[in-house]
Amino acid sequence: MKTPEKVMDLLKEEGAVKIITTISKEGKLHSVVAGSIMALDEKSMFVAEIFMNTTSENLQSNNKAAFLIAKGAESYLINATAKERHIEGAFYDTMSGPMKAKGLPVKAVWTFDIDEIFDQSASPNAGKKLA
Repeated sequence: MKTPEKVMDLLKEEGAVKIITTISKEGKLHSVVAGSIMALDEKSMFVAEIFMNTTSENLQSNNKAAFLIAKGAESYLINATAKERHIEGAFYDTMSGPMKAKGLPVKAVWTFDIDEIFDQSASPNAGKKLA
Protein backbone atom coordinates (compact mmCIF):
# COMPACT_ATOMS: atom_id res chain seq x y z
CA MET A 1 0.00 0.00 0.00
CA LYS A 2 1.32 3.41 -0.98
CA THR A 3 0.33 6.56 0.87
CA PRO A 4 -1.01 9.16 -1.59
CA GLU A 5 1.25 12.17 -2.17
CA LYS A 6 -1.38 14.63 -0.88
CA VAL A 7 -1.48 12.76 2.45
CA MET A 8 2.33 12.71 2.64
CA ASP A 9 2.37 16.47 1.98
CA LEU A 10 -0.13 17.17 4.78
CA LEU A 11 1.86 14.98 7.21
CA LYS A 12 4.88 17.23 6.51
CA GLU A 13 2.87 20.41 6.99
CA GLU A 14 3.82 22.13 10.25
CA GLY A 15 0.54 24.08 10.29
CA ALA A 16 -1.60 20.93 10.14
CA VAL A 17 -3.51 19.72 13.19
CA LYS A 18 -2.39 16.17 13.99
CA ILE A 19 -4.33 13.98 16.41
CA ILE A 20 -3.71 10.41 17.60
CA THR A 21 -6.53 8.31 19.05
CA THR A 22 -5.91 5.12 21.02
CA ILE A 23 -8.07 2.66 22.97
CA SER A 24 -7.56 1.59 26.59
CA LYS A 25 -7.83 -1.99 27.89
CA GLU A 26 -11.33 -1.03 29.05
CA GLY A 27 -12.30 0.14 25.57
CA LYS A 28 -12.19 3.88 26.33
CA LEU A 29 -11.10 6.14 23.47
CA HIS A 30 -8.34 8.68 24.13
CA SER A 31 -7.27 11.43 21.72
CA VAL A 32 -4.44 13.96 21.92
CA VAL A 33 -2.87 16.51 19.61
CA ALA A 34 0.67 15.46 18.70
CA GLY A 35 2.57 17.82 16.44
CA SER A 36 5.39 15.29 16.02
CA ILE A 37 3.26 12.90 13.92
CA MET A 38 5.19 12.40 10.67
CA ALA A 39 5.60 9.91 7.83
CA LEU A 40 8.71 7.72 7.79
CA ASP A 41 7.99 6.53 4.27
CA GLU A 42 4.93 5.62 2.16
CA LYS A 43 4.04 2.68 4.43
CA SER A 44 4.92 3.85 7.92
CA MET A 45 4.87 6.80 10.29
CA PHE A 46 6.08 7.85 13.72
CA VAL A 47 5.21 10.03 16.69
CA ALA A 48 7.38 11.25 19.55
CA GLU A 49 6.12 10.31 23.01
CA ILE A 50 6.42 13.57 24.93
CA PHE A 51 3.47 14.10 27.29
CA MET A 52 1.54 11.05 26.08
CA ASN A 53 1.27 8.95 29.25
CA THR A 54 -2.22 7.58 28.60
CA THR A 55 -1.54 7.19 24.87
CA SER A 56 1.61 5.19 25.60
CA GLU A 57 -0.20 2.94 28.10
CA ASN A 58 -2.96 2.34 25.57
CA LEU A 59 -0.52 1.47 22.76
CA GLN A 60 1.27 -1.01 25.00
CA SER A 61 -1.99 -2.88 25.63
CA ASN A 62 -3.68 -2.33 22.23
CA ASN A 63 -1.43 -1.56 19.28
CA LYS A 64 -4.15 -0.02 17.09
CA ALA A 65 -4.28 3.75 16.58
CA ALA A 66 -6.08 6.27 14.41
CA PHE A 67 -4.48 9.50 13.23
CA LEU A 68 -6.47 12.49 12.01
CA ILE A 69 -4.44 15.00 10.02
CA ALA A 70 -6.21 18.23 9.02
CA LYS A 71 -5.63 21.72 7.69
CA GLY A 72 -8.55 23.87 6.66
CA ALA A 73 -11.10 21.74 4.79
CA GLU A 74 -8.47 19.06 3.93
CA SER A 75 -8.43 16.08 6.29
CA TYR A 76 -7.29 12.43 6.30
CA LEU A 77 -7.85 9.53 8.68
CA ILE A 78 -4.97 7.06 8.92
CA ASN A 79 -5.57 3.76 10.71
CA ALA A 80 -2.30 2.21 11.84
CA THR A 81 -0.69 -0.51 13.94
CA ALA A 82 2.02 0.36 16.45
CA LYS A 83 5.17 -1.49 15.53
CA GLU A 84 7.83 -0.49 18.05
CA ARG A 85 8.58 1.88 20.93
CA HIS A 86 12.15 3.17 20.65
CA ILE A 87 13.76 4.54 23.83
CA GLU A 88 17.40 4.68 22.69
CA GLY A 89 19.68 4.15 19.71
CA ALA A 90 20.36 5.91 16.43
CA PHE A 91 16.72 5.94 15.26
CA TYR A 92 15.54 7.38 18.58
CA ASP A 93 18.29 10.03 18.53
CA THR A 94 17.52 11.10 14.96
CA MET A 95 13.74 11.24 15.32
CA SER A 96 13.66 12.82 18.78
CA GLY A 97 16.31 15.44 17.96
CA PRO A 98 13.99 18.15 16.58
CA MET A 99 11.66 17.90 19.60
CA LYS A 100 14.54 17.92 22.09
CA ALA A 101 15.94 21.00 20.30
CA LYS A 102 12.67 22.74 21.20
CA GLY A 103 13.15 21.78 24.85
CA LEU A 104 10.55 19.01 24.82
CA PRO A 105 11.24 15.87 26.90
CA VAL A 106 11.01 12.94 24.47
CA LYS A 107 10.49 9.67 26.37
CA ALA A 108 10.23 7.45 23.30
CA VAL A 109 9.53 7.39 19.57
CA TRP A 110 6.72 5.11 18.37
CA THR A 111 6.71 3.66 14.85
CA PHE A 112 3.54 2.53 13.07
CA ASP A 113 2.63 0.54 9.99
CA ILE A 114 -0.10 2.29 7.99
CA ASP A 115 -3.11 -0.02 7.54
CA GLU A 116 -5.55 2.17 5.60
CA ILE A 117 -6.22 5.80 4.74
CA PHE A 118 -9.52 7.62 4.25
CA ASP A 119 -10.28 11.06 2.85
CA GLN A 120 -12.16 13.00 5.55
CA SER A 121 -12.05 16.36 3.79
CA ALA A 122 -15.09 18.60 3.57
CA SER A 123 -15.85 17.44 0.04
CA PRO A 124 -17.88 14.86 -1.90
CA ASN A 125 -14.94 12.44 -1.33
CA ALA A 126 -15.49 12.39 2.45
CA GLY A 127 -15.21 8.81 3.68
CA LYS A 128 -13.56 7.52 0.49
CA LYS A 129 -10.82 4.95 1.09
CA LEU A 130 -7.58 6.14 -0.51
CA ALA A 131 -5.26 3.27 0.42
